[in-house]
Amino acid sequence: MREEDVKSAKNLVVLGLLLQALHVLFGFTAIMGMFINHMLIDNSKDTVYHSQIRWQLVTFWLCAALYFMAFLAWQFTGALWPAATVLLFSCYRIGISIYYCMADRPIERFI
Repeated sequence: MREEDVKSAKNLVVLGLLLQALHVLFGFTAIMGMFINHMLIDNSKDTVYHSQIRWQLVTFWLCAALYFMAFLAWQFTGALWPAATVLLFSCYRIGISIYYCMADRPIERFI
């Protein structure tokens, strides 16, 4: 694998992390990151960053489902703690991704 391909893959991971982290302020940024990751995941094949992009995609879809359930809980019970819990969970997953990105190591677990 060429060094510029590896650097490009790392930049993609960093962009995805930034967009997912900004979802706290602007929810749509996570959707933008998901689209970018889905379209460009093949560019990261054979790099350590491929697993990190997959991690980000799993994080997005898992948190999207959990946010939907938290929304339903809010609609039916008025409880906001499920949304806060999902927010903490997504921050935890983003933190793991940041750690592995800085260490230049693949993420070996996906849930």
